Amino acid sequence: MSDKKANSFYQALYPRDIGLILSYRCFSNCAHCLYNCGPDWHDWMREEEIRIALENAKGVWGEGFQVHLTGGEPFLNFPLLLKATQIAQELAIPVYVETNAGWVKRFNTAADRFQQLRDAGLSAVLVSVSPFHQETIPLSRTLEGIAAARAVFGADRVIIFQSQWLPEMTRRGLEKPVQIEEYIREYGVYEGGLRLWMGYGLISGGRAGYRLGDWVDKRPMEAFKSESCYEELLYAPHSHLDLYGNFIPSFCGGITLGNWHGLQGLVDGYHSKEAPHFIQILINRGPYGLFLEEAKKYGYQPLEGGYAGKCHLCVDLRRFFVKRSRFLEFLKPPGFYALSSDGLPD
Repeated sequence: MSDKKANSFYQALYPRDIGLILSYRCFSNCAHCLYNCGPDWHDWMREEEIRIALENAKGVWGEGFQVHLTGGEPFLNFPLLLKATQIAQELAIPVYVETNAGWVKRFNTAADRFQQLRDAGLSAVLVSVSPFHQETIPLSRTLEGIAAARAVFGADRVIIFQSQWLPEMTRRGLEKPVQIEEYIREYGVYEGGLRLWMGYGLISGGRAGYRLGDWVDKRPMEAFKSESCYEELLYAPHSHLDLYGNFIPSFCGGITLGNWHGLQGLVDGYHSKEAPHFIQILINRGPYGLFLEEAKKYGYQPLEGGYAGKCHLCVDLRRFFVKRSRFLEFLKPPGFYALSSDGLPD
């Protein structure tokens, strides 16, 4: 066992990039989404909760971390986004925003919003370039958003996430949405799937395992028996605090390690090796261990075609538990598991 793993609780829950999920509301139900965001979500974090979350984060983690305001799509509630930026500035916390720029319709309007955010203390903008977003958002809007952000912040403070996809997406058109199946039709299932999974660095959690799993070699659950979730749950440098009070480690949408309103006690508990049984299984043995210790005795049946990855197995097990009202205190928010409206199995 490595020294790091032997002392896994010593610096547990010490993220350096903390996402504040203002809402899970977004334009679309992207096939790759780890948090199952979409237009059916309506709640937003309250202003006073934003302040409490950021004050708690600073109280526990001190200096040296940054916050990204995210969703969902945070620009769908611009007044709240602006206020969140101001609060972070008041607390001297470096802050940037993540967006898919689908809200951009006119350059001048977008530039004005970016200017307001910069004046309020925003340090940078991350614009996501994604073939999955292009299914509902014309690329022209994304490019206009990038141009407006650069006009205000300068090119060095505008991060284009997955910029390598721009030539491929541009070739397919700027003004109309492009369905992801076009990549499969052009390249075939194997090469097209490889481009999407490996080229984008997809994680099989959220919707991806269900929506895109047929484009990758699936494996039986036994293939993941040696894979724990120790890194994701304890050592993730990138984690999230959502509007419902959930501390979401890494990119593990649908799992909470506890309520961030009691952040100091939550972190102290994990440092004292007091992880709850459900979380401890995942830390030590991963989703396969969760199957052996809990899901198997409740009658869980493996997916016939296998799993696109460890996280796909984890999500499927968690959906199984939710239907049986098991471990609900760790399986939040509940809306994450309402997937049937997204075309996924009940």
